[in-house]
Amino acid sequence: MAMDTQRTIVSRLLDQPMSLADLRDVTGASLPTLRRAVHALRDAGWLHVAGREEATGGRPATLYGIDPANHVLIGAHLEHPGMRLVASDLPGNQLDEHVPPDLDDLDPDAVVAQVEAYVARVATRFPTRRAVGIGVASPGYIDPATGSVITIGRVPSWSNLPIRQRLADATGVPVSIGNDVDAMAAAEFGDAFDDRTYVYVGFTEGIKYSLFLHGRLYVGPFGNAGLVPRQLLVSNGSQPGSGDLLTVHGLVAAYLRSVPTDAVGAQQLAAETDAWSRFRALLELADGGRDERASELVHDLTHTVAAQLASFVHLVQPELLVFGGAMAGAPEGVTGAIESALRRRLPTLLDNNLVVRRARATSPSTAAYGATRAFLQRFLRAAGPPLARVVA
Repeated sequence: MAMDTQRTIVSRLLDQPMSLADLRDVTGASLPTLRRAVHALRDAGWLHVAGREEATGGRPATLYGIDPANHVLIGAHLEHPGMRLVASDLPGNQLDEHVPPDLDDLDPDAVVAQVEAYVARVATRFPTRRAVGIGVASPGYIDPATGSVITIGRVPSWSNLPIRQRLADATGVPVSIGNDVDAMAAAEFGDAFDDRTYVYVGFTEGIKYSLFLHGRLYVGPFGNAGLVPRQLLVSNGSQPGSGDLLTVHGLVAAYLRSVPTDAVGAQQLAAETDAWSRFRALLELADGGRDERASELVHDLTHTVAAQLASFVHLVQPELLVFGGAMAGAPEGVTGAIESALRRRLPTLLDNNLVVRRARATSPSTAAYGATRAFLQRFLRAAGPPLARVVA
């Protein structure tokens, strides 16, 4: 009982501070059990007194919240090419970020060595914090039960790779692994409990729907449910290969093939340092008709995306749809055009009940940071030893 109660308490307090009475309502535990669990969690540095409720005539109740000072979470985004590492505290404040150099080819041994070195770096920089665990965000098919990467199509060396176990053995801390777009969704939506059905649409090398059914992420048997392969990314009347327009590299490549290398737009894209930045720079060129060829390509993208999204909305009927991935931070003119084209394809009932917005989490470290939140959520849901020792 103590184990489950402690994990439930921490899970609920990630959202907001609560009193013992509030915690009794959400956990179902008795007040004596809650007092013992909260006392143990405070002594272990998981919780602290966050304030008091507003007085209503009697003695104001003590509010308990997550203590940000004593623990650290590690996040790793395997970008292929390259990787990004972050550290955050329990409430979700990012403490550190590191991009290892010379990792264009993500050799599995090099990844394990870099993560192990980063855990040591964080321990040195934050000596009073205890590492709770590591969250890994990766593309490809992932076995949710074992944490192994089944396959990543463009990286053959990552087939049937037990990366979770290798990292756990190397670092001595628990590890979880999930899809990188799902990690972006975790960063976007945070730790709040939400009973709605909603979706984060990740635009990367195709479309990936991260679907939350009544607030719980659906991952499927291969760890990346919602992935739409590029050969299916076409709409009625589309030309063969139009699915490539819905990929970060494909849209940019189509533009660069069709303009002179000394064109202003080509030079602007060449000045960017990574694929996502070039993609967003192209969207900026198209926004407001500043570049005719970019506008033509993004117009095609708009209607292909809208057709795909309309099919999904008809099927699942989400209440919230968020544009994310490489489309996070896109010009409002582009996302607005996609939303308008989507809504024209919906019946009034679905249109009136759908909220559409751009992702608010737009940092390059979004997936790595989201992996820390996904790890913490899984860690607190899992069976395991008590977070803190209860003294009778």
